[in-house]
Amino acid sequence: MNTDISRAGSLLTWRLPRSWMPGITVGVAVSALAVHALIEAPAMRRTAERLRAEQIQQEDREYCTKFQMPPGNENFAACVTDLAEIRRRQRERSAAETAGVL
Repeated sequence: MNTDISRAGSLLTWRLPRSWMPGITVGVAVSALAVHALIEAPAMRRTAERLRAEQIQQEDREYCTKFQMPPGNENFAACVTDLAEIRRRQRERSAAETAGVL
């Protein structure tokens, strides 16, 4: 490793070899991207959760309507509750499968 320390007037200056510059540049860029990701992650998560909730609501409307229980029908709320229960049980099965229980 060659470093060059030279005397400029009465000040000592230290210069990095030019071969270090690409590594330092990449390090700074990666650090900047990591900071950006940390800052933006909560907003991206909220957006994803909102989109998922909208998708579930759309599915609820479609499936309950398909079975003659559209929004406004007295049975719509029960249909939506049943769909939520089906989704919960499916998540539990998937989690158990992932954990190796099944």
